[in-house]
Amino acid sequence: MGLRRALARLAAAAEAPVFPVIGAGGRSVAGEIALLGGVRVVDSPRAANVLLVVGGITPGLLAPLLQVHDQLPTPRATVWWPGEPVEHQDLRTVLGEVVVARPGDGDTLRGVFAELVGGGRLSDPPALPDDEPAEWRGVGPYGQGGTGMTGGVPYGRPLAKRSPDPDGLELDQLPLRIGPMFPPLPPGLILDIALQGDVIREVAVGDNPFLGHPDGPAPAGLDTALFLEAARRPQPVATIELARARHHLRWAAGTLRLHGLASESLRVLRLARALRPEHALEVETLARRLRGRRSLSWATRGVGVVTPAQVGFGPVARAAGVAVDARLDDPAYDGIGFSPVVNDGGDARARLRQRLAEAAQALDLANRAGARVRQPGPALEGPRGPLSAGEALPSAALVDLLPRLLVGQEWGDAMTTVASLDLDLEEAAAGARAGAPA
Repeated sequence: MGLRRALARLAAAAEAPVFPVIGAGGRSVAGEIALLGGVRVVDSPRAANVLLVVGGITPGLLAPLLQVHDQLPTPRATVWWPGEPVEHQDLRTVLGEVVVARPGDGDTLRGVFAELVGGGRLSDPPALPDDEPAEWRGVGPYGQGGTGMTGGVPYGRPLAKRSPDPDGLELDQLPLRIGPMFPPLPPGLILDIALQGDVIREVAVGDNPFLGHPDGPAPAGLDTALFLEAARRPQPVATIELARARHHLRWAAGTLRLHGLASESLRVLRLARALRPEHALEVETLARRLRGRRSLSWATRGVGVVTPAQVGFGPVARAAGVAVDARLDDPAYDGIGFSPVVNDGGDARARLRQRLAEAAQALDLANRAGARVRQPGPALEGPRGPLSAGEALPSAALVDLLPRLLVGQEWGDAMTTVASLDLDLEEAAAGARAGAPA
């Protein structure tokens, strides 16, 4: 017993392994989780003891959340950062002993983990019944659920189809659904794909789970909420540009983590959290340092090329050499030396360099703007493209690109491509609520 107590104390002193699930209004908080002391963000629920739910859970997210919950090994617990009140599912009604805390509360995460491994807290029970995914027992001549040796769904699992590959061979093609809580993808994105080896042969985008209340308002925690507010009401130019730079840096941190640069990602997150207009030089230094990383350049060069004919707005178009920006026609930017930054290539590498350059430019503009205030009127250039009342938000069009871009890519390149587009499924849903197709 003494040894068990000693081991429990050692375990309780370790970092809390946390798997985050991002719901409605939670994306703006999600980037701060990795900066919490004593907390380790893991990429699989199998490696976590604490499930952290950030924001509201829509009807479309509830079933996947319960599946993720039951994938955590025991002992496990659930912590919920609901943020601002939202009309979504109260997790306590479906998961029972949920610990509710304010967003950013790392003490609660660490405390819950210490109680779990120390035996002071009971493990969450399963949220779903232990049912087979399909009726297969006793079906077929061998009782394995198939017709013959290969037909049907043996043991409740569908078999791969056979289809021709580019060389004309008939190879297995495995149907697979990923999302909406798969860490390399933006929260809420669902992709139905067909894989031959690690090459994607078919892609379809699943239903947007943030579209659960089509008549409701856009959530207050929407990632682009400040920009949407600035499109409707007067807002200091410096505030808008500082928010733009912070957004691009948080996106860059996620991209670096995807490519295995965890330490660099944390440094960028810390810079984003403390960001001030006078940090423009630091952002320029960061951009130069990342341009010099050959592994990052090799992993992104030529990947996910988007042409000006496919997208004519925002950083994605500017990374393809198109000098288009709503700030060119915005009176608030007259006289402060604004001109669009552009790159060439249109690939994932160009989009990374584009957003880092725009982050540095945004801080310079914030310095130049002084007390200048932008008045509502023309379209506002948001972090992904122009924002106008009653029109589709940029993410809606960017999501539509995925089937064309991903077919034929290897798995790693596909994940790089998706990350490089800076998609926000909640933004796409908000555009649909405004009357535009998602």
